[in-house]
Amino acid sequence: MKKGVGYLVCVTLLSTMMLATTSVLAEETIDTTTNATMNKQTIMSTYTEEQTKSSTVTEEDQVNEEVQTTIVNGEQVTVEPPVKEGQAEAEATEAPKEELQEGGSSLYARSAIQSSVQTFPMYRLFNPYSGEHFYTRDTGERDKLRKIGWNYEGVGWQAPTTGAPVYRLYNRYNGEHFYTLNAKERDNITKYGWKYEGIGWYSYTGTNGIPVSRLYSKRVNWHHYTLDENEKNVISKQGWNYEGVGWYAVGNGQQTNDDYKLLGVKNYNQYALGAPSGCEGASLLQALQYKGKITNWSLTQFLNTIPKSTNGNPNTGFVGSPFVENSWTYSAIYPAPLTTWGQKYGNVQNISGSSMNILLNEVKSGNPVVAWVTINFQPIRWGNWNFGVAANNNHAVTLDGYNKGSNQVHVSDPISGSYWLSRTTFENIYNARKYAVVVK
Repeated sequence: MKKGVGYLVCVTLLSTMMLATTSVLAEETIDTTTNATMNKQTIMSTYTEEQTKSSTVTEEDQVNEEVQTTIVNGEQVTVEPPVKEGQAEAEATEAPKEELQEGGSSLYARSAIQSSVQTFPMYRLFNPYSGEHFYTRDTGERDKLRKIGWNYEGVGWQAPTTGAPVYRLYNRYNGEHFYTLNAKERDNITKYGWKYEGIGWYSYTGTNGIPVSRLYSKRVNWHHYTLDENEKNVISKQGWNYEGVGWYAVGNGQQTNDDYKLLGVKNYNQYALGAPSGCEGASLLQALQYKGKITNWSLTQFLNTIPKSTNGNPNTGFVGSPFVENSWTYSAIYPAPLTTWGQKYGNVQNISGSSMNILLNEVKSGNPVVAWVTINFQPIRWGNWNFGVAANNNHAVTLDGYNKGSNQVHVSDPISGSYWLSRTTFENIYNARKYAVVVK
């Protein structure tokens, strides 16, 4: 073989080998690239799927973290972060104040008339055996009837000392007393055996008099008289026929202690006196001074003696200072340490857990009650504090009155003053914890 030919063969063989190698490498490169692309797509798809799952779980976890519930007094409640409400909450809301309702007219309108007219009280009694109501201005007659079994129901209304005469008659056959402004009606029924007993009282003839409704029942065959609009409506539904206005009164009546009571305790404004967190102490001082204790003390002087908690728990004493307010300190004191504190100055008892009726019975007996409620009686908001679940909008007031006829109670509130409000509103807020202390 010639040298040139041999060289050519070697070159050819080398080129062929190189082409084959290049082909193989190219094939391997294509496969690798394809696999890498597929793997990348798979990985990205898997990542996206996992990310979606992870994102969904995170959102659910966030919801679960934000909405927490717990059981308070046997009820499931929502728990908020521990943020203590104060003056900002008080200014942003309004206390549910009401005028005292008696017979559908306001107490203030009636008093305006009464202040300019001489009056005397008309006493109302009830015979439990016959069902008759009786009215008299004679205290001797009132007391005599009480001795023989009549129930005294208090002052029915205020009558003027002069005006249109209201005639009083008596039926000896059924024991009914009848009252009328109409002289002709008086004369007519005397013909049927009714005994005329003279002028019982007078009807007011001026403007804005209070109407006393006259009703008649065929079933019992006698009349009933009332200035209470609610009473009128109730017995009308029972079959009594409304016969119009019997006469006019000057002023409202005064119910018995069973139906009405107002102690009228003093009121301290915690914000005006520089004690934005001193509601419990103010409420206690109001009650103590009503009972004649430490009457010469100021609110500041009294709050300076408040027992302090050493562990941040209001069950052991006051947390923080009554003269300081912030959202991160649960500035409050609960019934047990408040009772211990109050016993240094008077007869103070912890009656927590008591029903609303027990609280009202204490007021009936002349004993004001410190009750834990909420700022301006807003719906209670629970916070998860380090010592346990507590009302973020905690507040305390002095319960010092009630009017059963209108379903109202009266409070002396260290934030919003002294006022009447619905018993239902008070009771719903009070029942959330039933924290109460009475001063006897």
